[in-house]
Amino acid sequence: MELKPQFSEFLASIRPTERQMEDWKAGAATLRSRLDADQDLSPIVTATFLQGSVRRSTAIRPIGDKRPDVDIVVVTNIDYENTTPQQAMDQFVPFLERFYPDKWRPQGRSFGIELSYVDLDLVITALPKDPESRKVMESLYRSKSVLTVESVEEDPTWRLNEEWQPSRFGETASVVNDAAPSAWRPHPLFLPDRDLGQWGRTHPLAQIQWTAAKNRACSGHYVNLVRAVKWMKQEGAEEFPKYPKGYPLEHMVGNVLEDGTASMATGLVDVLESIRDTWAEAVQRDEVPNLPDHGVPEHDVLKRLSIEDFKAFHKAASEVAVRAREALQCDDAAESADLWRSLLGSRFPLPGPRGGDRPTSIFNSPTKPAQPQTTGRFA
Repeated sequence: MELKPQFSEFLASIRPTERQMEDWKAGAATLRSRLDADQDLSPIVTATFLQGSVRRSTAIRPIGDKRPDVDIVVVTNIDYENTTPQQAMDQFVPFLERFYPDKWRPQGRSFGIELSYVDLDLVITALPKDPESRKVMESLYRSKSVLTVESVEEDPTWRLNEEWQPSRFGETASVVNDAAPSAWRPHPLFLPDRDLGQWGRTHPLAQIQWTAAKNRACSGHYVNLVRAVKWMKQEGAEEFPKYPKGYPLEHMVGNVLEDGTASMATGLVDVLESIRDTWAEAVQRDEVPNLPDHGVPEHDVLKRLSIEDFKAFHKAASEVAVRAREALQCDDAAESADLWRSLLGSRFPLPGPRGGDRPTSIFNSPTKPAQPQTTGRFA
């Protein structure tokens, strides 16, 4: 059975909470405003924007002592041809020392900032050198389409287009299409890699745009299927390897998922069976498939995935696919839910006495008004 109410309740339990979303928006807003106001950095900073699983709506709720994390991209006019990655990143050290003493650490291609309720990843990038490309992209990066803090799921009207405006007060924004790929795709940013000592191409806007378009094509199920697979890999009964995780895992789901997904249950079965069938030959050849990045095709998303982890992941996904198919085809609500629960963990709810057509949760009226909490955790 599809058990749509149970899947809705399960997804609500694994999405980041409202408080966690407020935390990362507040932490990111503070960092971005400080960068904009910094006398030393503001002349080289063109724009800052959110990216990563938070922006793409594919993040799952942190468990235990883990904190939400969010990536902030800083678009600069640094001359990457005459500036080493180390020199570029060193320009941000005084800023970090002023505002985040003992809270920041250098990473290969970014800075990590650890706050009490959120982890921030500060990603330094540079605009292309070509004057025409730079002019076009500066305008796009300063538009509301890029500067918005709303995720793909929070505002489904979002398009990568300078003319896009966010929805306001429940009103539907004027509908625009994504800008033509020829207008922005050929102009990636450049990312400093301190470990390699060189700059490489990156295009986070392409990943966001692809995710939003895929989610629309799948009736809003794509980002939730990514969340479900991440949670199943983390909390399900099957033995999955640690890798792939994060964006590579998300990219794999998008690679095999067909457009037109009708429901979560059907989509999850399709994803698992497609993983099994699509990469069966690669497993036999002892090869990790090459999956080009959406924004920079020469980048293989699975480049760092070992053949051992790939084969272990394929084996686990193939075994899970059998039970997922059984759960979908099972006509008994309780048995179907037990099977889904064995895949997705204890947060997948069992149906109530009336079967699988109603949610199991009951709303309890609050006993007193909610009290806002205030902290200084974004200092």
